[in-house]
Parts: sequence; C-alpha cells; structure tokens
Amino acid sequence: MDINSKEEAATKWSVDPIHSELAFRTRHIMITTVTGRISNFELEVQTTGSDFGNVISLQLKAYLDSLSTDHGPRDKHLMSQDFLDAKKFPYLEFQSVDFEKGGMSPPSFLGALRRDFKIQGLLSIKGLSRMVNLNGEFGGLATDLVGDVRAGLTVRGRISRKDFGLDWAGVLHSGKLIVSDEVDIVGNIQLIKQAPPA
Repeated sequence: MDINSKEEAATKWSVDPIHSELAFRTRHIMITTVTGRISNFELEVQTTGSDFGNVISLQLKAYLDSLSTDHGPRDKHLMSQDFLDAKKFPYLEFQSVDFEKGGMSPPSFLGALRRDFKIQGLLSIKGLSRMVNLNGEFGGLATDLVGDVRAGLTVRGRISRKDFGLDWAGVLHSGKLIVSDEVDIVGNIQLIKQAPPA
C-alpha cells in the first residue's frame, strides 16, 4: 500500500503521554541489558478505514532532554558528543513512509483476524537519517469514561547505533565492547481519536 494514498478522509490520533512509553535497550559489556526511556515525545497518526484501518502517516518527535536510564553519569555520557550530542541535536524524529498489515500466506479469511503490522520509515538521529523497519501489534480500540475512543499499539525495532554516528567504541581489557552496536526500540503507545474539524 502506498502510504501517500489518501482517497478516504483521514482520521487523526494524538498520543496520550500518561499511558504511553518510548524505551530503548542495549547490551552492556555483552552480558546484561540496560534500558532507557524518553518520556517527552509527540506522536501524531493519521488513519483511514474502520477499526483503526490503514496508517497513512505516523510522525514522532522525541526530546532527548527527557532521556533517562536511571543513572545520572550514564545519562550525561549518552547526551554528550560521544553519543547523541543532545545540545546540538536536541530531538530525534521518525516519519513513516509505508504501512503494511500482516496477513496469512497464502491469503485466507483468517488474515482478517491478524493484528500485526509493519511500518517502514525515516529515522533521524544526530543529523543522520536512515530507513528503518518496525514491527508492530495493534492492541485494539476502547472507549474511555469520558467517551474518547482510544487505540493501543506496540511497536518494536532494532537499529545499529553506528548508522547514526553513535560510534563510541569503548572496550574492556578482554576486548568486549562496553556498549553493543545494536539497540532495540520499543514503543507502547496509546492514542486518542481526535474530533474532525467542524
């Protein structure tokens, strides 16, 4: 499906930051996993069709001054020129270019029950932009106590930090990397359906 196809009227959704999180995980000295979060981010989604339908646009902007791994010295290092250089590049961005619902292979009526999807988009970190592929799961729709329609998504992906200029390469005496190149990204997202313009 062409992400730019907008024959149907688009429905807009905005993130509920209280019920959403954006996290990343990487290996430390290749034996354990360290998790961090970016708590301040904006996310807008446009869809067509019923039951969340097709995603025609997904735009994310995440502010790096809200990054935390629950360890001040490590956070300071991540924000430095060795990694994110957050003073010069205060946020990261993602812009979708293609969305594909999961389905059965070969095609089957059971495919309608599948809730997985794939998103391809342009991720920009530290002034460098790269195409990345993300896997996701649609958690469903619900109407809250005040009548707002909400949608839940979980999105996962893996990137190489070196692709974005985060190429600090500290090593132990044994030769093991202190921080792995691969970084896992996880977004647990709750969206609120926006009323159409009057």
